[in-house]
Amino acid sequence: MSKHTLFPFASCIAALLFLLCISGCSKPPAPGPPNPVKKPGWKLVFDDEFDGPALNSSLWMTGFPWGRCSDIAFNTDGANLSFADGAVRLTARHAPVTGFCFDWDANGAFTPYYKDFDYSTAMLYSAQPFKYGWFECRFRAPKDQGFNAAFWLYGEKAEEVDVFEIVAEDNGAAQMTLHWKDKDPLVNTSQWIGHVMPSGPSFDAGFHTFALEWTPEKVVWYLDNWEVPQPLFTRFMHGRHIPDVVMNVILTLGVGGMGGNPDATTVFPADFIVDYVRVYERG
Repeated sequence: MSKHTLFPFASCIAALLFLLCISGCSKPPAPGPPNPVKKPGWKLVFDDEFDGPALNSSLWMTGFPWGRCSDIAFNTDGANLSFADGAVRLTARHAPVTGFCFDWDANGAFTPYYKDFDYSTAMLYSAQPFKYGWFECRFRAPKDQGFNAAFWLYGEKAEEVDVFEIVAEDNGAAQMTLHWKDKDPLVNTSQWIGHVMPSGPSFDAGFHTFALEWTPEKVVWYLDNWEVPQPLFTRFMHGRHIPDVVMNVILTLGVGGMGGNPDATTVFPADFIVDYVRVYERG
């Protein structure tokens, strides 16, 4: 989930439109109970309610196809996953772990190696890819410095949609981002970022539901069944870069990276709690 520097003019436009919106737009409702599984007008094609007692390995992998290593944390093969109360917990721990990593050297040769990490965490990567649909997740996320709890889609050509990312630097807001491979010459960036604040409890204090509607014409975010407003220029930018490749569904609890590393205030262990993930197609 790389972040690039926005072209200054585009940054000003985005900031101005966001400020105008938050001063005049409606707010999301307070979160309610879980949504019914049946969704009128949609067909359920992927569903994990995480009732346990173990991970459904026909639905998920516990690492990326290209590895488990990040800069400072290692995604374990299930050791940082647990199930309770009809939810899965992705747990970040401050404890040393040795992980198996791989890379390619300057000559393009595959190079496996072992690396020691100060932190371990967990992730889920869907075994099945999707193209278009409704993607929904009900969750609670940790708020401390150094964490990045995320629900996102990733596919070929570095196409990516972050349904949400929760990081401390956003001061309680969720970040929603559309990424594309090459910089758009209009704004000199390869991503477009939005933010939204929840109503009711913060993301760490209570469950919220995020959803993404992805069609050939649009990407639309929903927080607690409320459509997140998109300024006109944001809709224009999204329209230039609608993903047209299959993408996998991913849940990650990142440690370090975007938003910085943990510090003395960070509390471990920390849990990213996911009640369910559902994917629907029109029909």
